[in-house]
Amino acid sequence: MKFEIIPDQQTPAVSTVAFSDSKLFIEHHREELEGFLEFVETQPTAVGLAANQCSLDEERFMMRVFALRNLFTHKWSLVIDPHITKYIGIKEEKAEGCLTWKGQKIIAERHRAVEVDYFDMDGKRITGEIHKGFEGQIWQHELNHLNGVDEVVVGQHYPEPQPVKVSRNDTCPCGSGLKYKKCCLPLM
Repeated sequence: MKFEIIPDQQTPAVSTVAFSDSKLFIEHHREELEGFLEFVETQPTAVGLAANQCSLDEERFMMRVFALRNLFTHKWSLVIDPHITKYIGIKEEKAEGCLTWKGQKIIAERHRAVEVDYFDMDGKRITGEIHKGFEGQIWQHELNHLNGVDEVVVGQHYPEPQPVKVSRNDTCPCGSGLKYKKCCLPLM
């Protein structure tokens, strides 16, 4: 069984599978999902990998799935039919690498944390999970691929964006009107 990701991931968005159909989707596409998981395990430099355009034994298909490497255990897991349900905290400009544009940087606005819903490989619905920092950034990056969002690609020597600095007693930059320490800081 040969599995590959088709290189041009700047494609139209992949249709969202209705949550009620996701277990059926997992059952019918288990072979493709397992093939994708085997493929990502061969990618030593990746921490996230979207599969919006794939080929399995020369047959092209699309699916709303991405793989996420646990930053502590380095074990991969599949995130099926993912949705960001809430953006949390400050939105700031980040520089990112991407396997689609090796040797380049992507500049994108990212929130410091996200709340998400998705299905795992066993068909279990996960809701309200919060991903912070770099892992939250990976979620936003991979969902941009699945949603067909164009990336801003710049050269490798583009200067690193500076993080937004907020002290505990400042008004939270998220716009809530609360102090940072009472709003987004506890989520970081």
